[in-house]
Amino acid sequence: MNAFPALPKRSPMTEPIRPAQAVRSRARRQRRLAVMRRLGLLPLLERMSFLRERRRRAGENAAFAAKHDGLALPPLWWMHDMYAHTSWPLYWRSGQDHAQSLTERIETVLGKGEHAVAEWGCGMGRILRHLPPEWDVTGFDYNRAAVAWCAGNLPGRFSLNGDMPPLDAEDGAFDALYTVSVFTHLSAAQHEAWAKELARVIRPGGVLLATVHGRPEEGQLLPSERERFEAGRLVTRGGVKRGSRIYTAYHPRAFIERLFGDAFALRGEPEPALGQTLYTLTRRES
Repeated sequence: MNAFPALPKRSPMTEPIRPAQAVRSRARRQRRLAVMRRLGLLPLLERMSFLRERRRRAGENAAFAAKHDGLALPPLWWMHDMYAHTSWPLYWRSGQDHAQSLTERIETVLGKGEHAVAEWGCGMGRILRHLPPEWDVTGFDYNRAAVAWCAGNLPGRFSLNGDMPPLDAEDGAFDALYTVSVFTHLSAAQHEAWAKELARVIRPGGVLLATVHGRPEEGQLLPSERERFEAGRLVTRGGVKRGSRIYTAYHPRAFIERLFGDAFALRGEPEPALGQTLYTLTRRES
């Protein structure tokens, strides 16, 4: 996710940015952000970004709310905190698209029918609210405001979890569980703990869909981070609260295979989907 405003648009009279220029631009930006992270300035920049984004989206949000009178729409600050934007139309469209994509993948493994499905990191219900109505849906999140909003406005069950396990669920409770842009914001210790917990709550033969930062663009990682990534090791950027959008993790495939390999089997190849890299895994028989 890009938590900060994009670089100024180039004039149409200038030449387009070439690949080498784009790489250098990304590298410069990552160095600036690394300095801001060390100085503890990222939360302040987030607040400034929110205020600009809210003002920029005011017109389209007013039109969307008027067109969809009575539709439960989430608070703008929490949308920005979770999704890096404050657009209700984008919240709605992206939720529909991602729900359809996840539904197709779950039904490819399990078939159509009544399934017990959980979203770990449900946020403001962007995806969950568009899932098939015949599914028995549970949403988990560590954000108390998100759980309260979803419970008060959306169908399904919602449960608060901590930044470490457990989830409030029985062993093998779910036929499928998906998690979008959650592992991308966890520490190394959290990765290990939550991988075990997800294995606990998904039944044997069930499916896990998880997105990660698996293909960072050239220039997106600092040289020392790129070296670590190429060696198959998890890369994390801290200095802020674990689990927040500006705490960032990058995941080489070798790390993912080690993390999930004991409890899950990889189904197909990881693929670019939902704005990140999507892994589809099936729970091994106990």
